[in-house]
Amino acid sequence: MTAETMAKREVIGRLLIGSRLVPGRLSIRGERIEAVERTEGLGDPSKLPIVAPGLIDLHIHGFAGEQPLDNLAALCTGLAHVGTTAFQPTLFPAAPEVLGNQAEEVMRQAGRLESGARVIGLHLEGPFVNPNKAGALPRECLATPSVAALHSILGPGSGDGRGIRTMTLAPELEGSDELIAELARCDVRVSLGHSAATWQQASSAARAGAVGATHLFNAMGPVHHRAAGLANFALSDDALFAEIIGDLVHVSAEGFRLALRTRGPRGLALVSDALWAAGTGCSVFHSHGRRCFQRDGAIWTRPQVEGEQDRSSDPILTGAAASQFEACGRLVKGGVCSIEEALTMASETPARALGLEKDMGCLVPGARADLILLDEATWSLRSVLVGGKPSEPTPEKSAT
Repeated sequence: MTAETMAKREVIGRLLIGSRLVPGRLSIRGERIEAVERTEGLGDPSKLPIVAPGLIDLHIHGFAGEQPLDNLAALCTGLAHVGTTAFQPTLFPAAPEVLGNQAEEVMRQAGRLESGARVIGLHLEGPFVNPNKAGALPRECLATPSVAALHSILGPGSGDGRGIRTMTLAPELEGSDELIAELARCDVRVSLGHSAATWQQASSAARAGAVGATHLFNAMGPVHHRAAGLANFALSDDALFAEIIGDLVHVSAEGFRLALRTRGPRGLALVSDALWAAGTGCSVFHSHGRRCFQRDGAIWTRPQVEGEQDRSSDPILTGAAASQFEACGRLVKGGVCSIEEALTMASETPARALGLEKDMGCLVPGARADLILLDEATWSLRSVLVGGKPSEPTPEKSAT
């Protein structure tokens, strides 16, 4: 056994256990939590750091000037610095063969990673989504659902699906039923999104194996009291883990409270949906073939008309400008939810959504020692541990 494996570390603070903060002590040996002890007499609880599992982002396109296809290692370092210790790099739609090659390239980079946030599979946001609910996704890159097109993405049947763990699709499209069944057979999570699905179509997809809803309320029909759709279903049925963006722009405080009241923190997975310029302070940049700009705490673009942006049209929301940790801060400071609820939605729930709840998203013996230590008064990170090792801060990278 190596010295690194035997290295032991102790962390004291208010531990997030079972969605509650309790004074305690963690013992870490190597990459794993060795013991958890709830203790009193550790001093003024308000002066102790909050100790929570590292945040897990199910939906993120980039951060701190980096994208998965360009420099995955730098992206992993930047995310760990802001408390996200595991994530699903999320790719925009492309032609099926191109998308398959892109997935292969990202996972090739992932195989060489030695530090930073861990890649826990890829998320493909399309291409089998509804063009009428594409939002800022490039419509020209969407594809008609077919098993043949799907296997152009996943690769050889004897392979590992090129590391694809989640795929967003619209269940109302013709051919989607076969896709959902095939994805379930290939052990790829189906998340419903960019969709005009009715309640009945969403329910049928859930029975066929769909397990998620992509960025709740966004790029789907609104909650309706007669014509119930995907949003209604995701709010009221436990079959789906609902992603939700916490920047309070993509979903208002009132909308977030509604989702929290109906599903609770264990049914909502807080995602960033961040683009590569998030965390850089860059005001204007290009992403997925679009000219984008940051405004009012989020990222916007304009509709495309014959391949050109229509500068006269109202801007539309695209990805987010806030990390998971920053979104948690907005929710807590805005009185939308408690600290415990915010951190549960950003760690435990995403882990459960992926079936990884015994390995991450929790403070229990045997789990990975992926942790954040948080100062409540200033809402700042004191420390981030990934596999028991401190994550070293990196300077912000400017975008151009």
